[in-house]
Amino acid sequence: MGVNWEEVQRTISPIKDYEDMCRRLRESFAYSFVSDVFNFSLPDLVNYTRQLLEGDSRQRYTEHASRIINILTELHEAGMQNVLDLKTRVATRVQLEVFVEQSGISAVDIVTLLKYLIYWFIPNEKYLSGLVRDDPSMSEAIKVLGGLGVRTNLELLQKGISAPWRKSLVDASGLPETTISELVNRADFSRLPWASKATISNIIGAGYGSLARLASANAEQLYADFFRYGKTIGKNLKLGNEIENSYRIAKIVPVLVQQ
Repeated sequence: MGVNWEEVQRTISPIKDYEDMCRRLRESFAYSFVSDVFNFSLPDLVNYTRQLLEGDSRQRYTEHASRIINILTELHEAGMQNVLDLKTRVATRVQLEVFVEQSGISAVDIVTLLKYLIYWFIPNEKYLSGLVRDDPSMSEAIKVLGGLGVRTNLELLQKGISAPWRKSLVDASGLPETTISELVNRADFSRLPWASKATISNIIGAGYGSLARLASANAEQLYADFFRYGKTIGKNLKLGNEIENSYRIAKIVPVLVQQ
């Protein structure tokens, strides 16, 4: 079974190419907390996918969930153990071609799964400046952290997951503890699939400053708080995909930040 790279490229889009896809996975898993927390076994990833995709109230992802689960099942039956095993065994075009030949699983199915992992599961690296709306004090704080070599969400999560580590960042940066805490929580929110800085700012503005607080919210109160906050910024945030999905998925994603 050969690899039709043109078909693979169409499947990968809007990711640039297969090398870029592998680079994203490699860069995320270079962080120890990602390797420790997100190296799910394939059966565990099947269960997670059921919650993540099949739990959508509008059932928009049911067909996609079925396909991802079927691919994961095939890979597990072919001897694949976990997410890191998958990343390692298809790390280059040549390795993908060899695995496709050996397993009989199509390259399109494999890259479909990798694309799902990148967009829905594994934390992707984003600059801290992309997580904050126009806010001079936060922009200045981000510059200070940049001077310490902390420029992205994953770099900040690596150094700020625990309270003692956040205290070390406070001491090293001279920034207020509340500023460090907010930026760490913004980095944590950035793990939600498709979370933009607007989504993150709306969640925090509505009074839910951490994923833990969002996950434990009362649904009726949550909607009321979003509607109240929306009125202050001239938007109707009472209903919508942004609130519903953020609330639902906050209950599912692996816990990282220790409060």
